[in-house]
Amino acid sequence: MAKFLSWTEAREKVVSGVSPLTPIPRKTLEAGGFVLAETVNAVEAMPPFDNSAMDGFGVLASDVKAASVSQPIQLEVVDNLPAGKDARVTIRSGQAARVMTGAPIPPGVDLIVPVEHTNFWIEEERRSRIPKDPEDAKRLFVSQGFPSGTHIRKAGESVAKGSPFMEAGHHIQGASLGLLLSVGVDSVSVYPRPRVGVLSTGDELVPPGEPLAPGQIRDSNRIALLHRLRGLGFDACDLGLVHDKAATLRERIESALPDIDFLITSGGVSVGDKDFTRQVLCDMGEVEAYAVRVKPGKPQVFGHIQGKPVFGLPGNPVSSLVVFDQFVLPGLKKMAGYPHYYPLQFQATLRSPIKRKGGRTEFVRVHLETHEGQWVAKSTGPQGSGVLSSMTKANGYAMIPEDVGSLEPGSPVTCQWIERE
Repeated sequence: MAKFLSWTEAREKVVSGVSPLTPIPRKTLEAGGFVLAETVNAVEAMPPFDNSAMDGFGVLASDVKAASVSQPIQLEVVDNLPAGKDARVTIRSGQAARVMTGAPIPPGVDLIVPVEHTNFWIEEERRSRIPKDPEDAKRLFVSQGFPSGTHIRKAGESVAKGSPFMEAGHHIQGASLGLLLSVGVDSVSVYPRPRVGVLSTGDELVPPGEPLAPGQIRDSNRIALLHRLRGLGFDACDLGLVHDKAATLRERIESALPDIDFLITSGGVSVGDKDFTRQVLCDMGEVEAYAVRVKPGKPQVFGHIQGKPVFGLPGNPVSSLVVFDQFVLPGLKKMAGYPHYYPLQFQATLRSPIKRKGGRTEFVRVHLETHEGQWVAKSTGPQGSGVLSSMTKANGYAMIPEDVGSLEPGSPVTCQWIERE
């Protein structure tokens, strides 16, 4: 393990060592969670026609310009338009059409008067939406005028037909999925999400549910990583547990590589006599073992086997998850087409002391919350690489640079959220 890299050097090593996957076409209805590979143009306008932004009455603005509470303007209601009904009656001076929110604007209308400014509002307050006398239902009294165009949503004001409205690199989520469908886009070009294989190694590991012999521990890292990957939207493939036998590990990796885009191993990457994983990975391809000036997670392995990116995580539970978040996840996000793959960083104030010697960038597990309008960070307790409870209580990391020692409450720290499922 000859090289000793800084945190930023190690992170860049992974990101520069991967590329976005080849884009694929996908039906819009099934594109949620993917990243656009091409800018999308609108097939239809949104809204597709002029429509009402309010429940009210379509009128001519010139008819009601002088309307007031003391001197309302009387008009004749000649049509009733709920949403979904075509507007066919042309409204002329002295006339009005009742128009519901989202309904088309009738020909001739250049103003929607909200129902609150008419005599119909009084009737609605009495829970009688339409006056009982049919003739009364035709008599509209408007008590306030508005400028022409008020409460009218023009066709294409949100998205014009044929216009580019969603750029490549956009992560398709609920609102953007709805927008794509609203403007008639039936399919899009997206980056596929990488299929990630995860295997754990070590003679000391026992699958969940089996009895422990002296000196053995549960195989929990693999399960935690699989769940994290799936929660983040990646296609995770469980490659199981491999004991410390070089030939068996090699066979498992060779059989898995054709069906995955990225391989993650957990354990066996340090310099112990039984750390076979590091050597097997290095022997199988262009793979390098190195140390990183970070805490936790100093030993790491990265490279390529048969052209597929491979990352060897340390075996301590906290180290495994922290190294995944800081080094592996940015690479996976780049492969999935995200234009921004590094976590957002922001400033917070410490609420608890951090005791350390310095010399390595440390990712302290913290709970972040607001206090008097400012972000504050509190350590989740003991920060040892095997103290998994420090992760379960955390929603973020406080990043302590390698040249900084102990910190007292009130100190400013750079933080980042733990990206959640």
